[in-house]
Amino acid sequence: MESIFNIINFSTMNFKESKKVAIKKKTLISTDELKQLFNYEAKKHYASKKRIFTVDKYNKNFLNLLCKYFAHDESFETIHKGELNKGLYVMGSHGTGKTTSFQIIQSISQKYHLKQLWFPIVSSSDIVQKYNLNNKKDYVVQNYSKGVFLFDDLGAEKEASNYGKEDIFIRIMLNRYNEYLLKGVKTHVTSNLSLVDIKNRYGSRVEDRFVEMFNFLEIEGTGKRE
Repeated sequence: MESIFNIINFSTMNFKESKKVAIKKKTLISTDELKQLFNYEAKKHYASKKRIFTVDKYNKNFLNLLCKYFAHDESFETIHKGELNKGLYVMGSHGTGKTTSFQIIQSISQKYHLKQLWFPIVSSSDIVQKYNLNNKKDYVVQNYSKGVFLFDDLGAEKEASNYGKEDIFIRIMLNRYNEYLLKGVKTHVTSNLSLVDIKNRYGSRVEDRFVEMFNFLEIEGTGKRE
């Protein structure tokens, strides 16, 4: 596969050059422009946590594909055999930067008025907690069954309580599959779970739907702190 950032050397990209991209405030953004902005915002994000953003052998392919996907780059399909109409399922060990990468995309969306990049990021565990505390439990399920969302750390959530135990993400994901078929609504996920793990946790029906709904991207490595 093509190496990440082989067109643009992010290590030499300065703030002034990055701002030139932002000033355009275009509806669409090229892969190269998105890489520039991602590098700039990632460096700021990691610096705020007293860490250094680096592109290495573990994340370079993932970051390349991430930027191509959100720039709607046709090579995501023609070269990398992905599908731009599907969502992203990003898997990897804890601390490899799965969630952070999406947070940086959201920061870019807000700061540079790129509305097409925006979607809420919600913790799967928080959704289960809302379900447990809400008297209108079906409302919680329906709320997260529509619209574009990133479900963070899928598989880490406990079973919900409703006169017994229920894995509510089975219902949510099957509902979202129908939304995908009828309206093209995308779902994004970060998880430590492989597709085999998904089958074991949520069943073969959900596994089959995931294959249809997602591009599967993996961040390799044992993980650093996110």
